[in-house]
Amino acid sequence: MIPHHTTRVVELKIPSELGYERVAREAVATVARRMDFSPERVDELKTAVDEACSNAIRHGSNSDSRMKVVVVLSADEHKLDILVIDPGAGDSPPIEVADPDIEAQVEGRQPTGGLGLWLIQQMVDEAYFLEDDESGGNMFRMIIYRTTDDGPATLNDVPPPIDDEGGSE
Repeated sequence: MIPHHTTRVVELKIPSELGYERVAREAVATVARRMDFSPERVDELKTAVDEACSNAIRHGSNSDSRMKVVVVLSADEHKLDILVIDPGAGDSPPIEVADPDIEAQVEGRQPTGGLGLWLIQQMVDEAYFLEDDESGGNMFRMIIYRTTDDGPATLNDVPPPIDDEGGSE
């Protein structure tokens, strides 16, 4: 369990080569287990990170293993915040993620693909692209909130901070 009022950050830099997304997937699983996420939620997070990293490798850096994909996991008492950053050497990220029409894709009326981002949005609480003004790369953020037995955790579920003398502020 993550101590109150503490953020733990894990930063990974993986080659932009399919297969290395598994490293990020296992890292997020380890962090999520430490945060007491259910086994089902851990599996969803692994799938979401796998998809996000695969997209960054394929589309954000054209599978060029000389480039790197950065994955930053920030965990605190309320949430797990995941940022996937690629160099932006490939396609621009989509502005909007529409619900897929799988039937139309199977029948050839629409191009195949586009399921990854939609799938990620089904598995996490928030998922969206951020603008990266510094490097020109793509930044994809996923947030997964911790929940209590009564539903999502809120600020009211967290005890007040302790001051340096050991009392509440």
